[in-house]
Amino acid sequence: MIIAAAIGAVAFLPSIVLNIALACGAPWGAYAMNAQHRVIPPELRKAFIVPTCLQFVALFVLLSAGGILPEIIPFLITRILSFFFALYVTFYTATVLFSTSYKERTVMGSFAVVSAVCFWIVAVGTLNF
Repeated sequence: MIIAAAIGAVAFLPSIVLNIALACGAPWGAYAMNAQHRVIPPELRKAFIVPTCLQFVALFVLLSAGGILPEIIPFLITRILSFFFALYVTFYTATVLFSTSYKERTVMGSFAVVSAVCFWIVAVGTLNF
């Protein structure tokens, strides 16, 4: 589970970096939002703040459930959150893979698939059979 958590964290970081860069005005719009904008307009940049915060929490839960970070929150809550974020990343992956932007599908889609698989491996690994 430690290996899956580490791979999932590394594969999930580009998504976080992309959201931060887009919120700051980087010209990476081809990798997000179906490539509608080369540079995200200032009024839309606020929409990247909440998902970025949520992705940081998801990354923390992944690393905590995977045994890399110490458990700060109770394990039962970590287990529930790991399944929640596995589902969240799966839906994120679906939206990326069905994008009309070729760059978003190929580049971000690859990272999203790897991270979704790792999130599910860690989530299922928290179950005690």
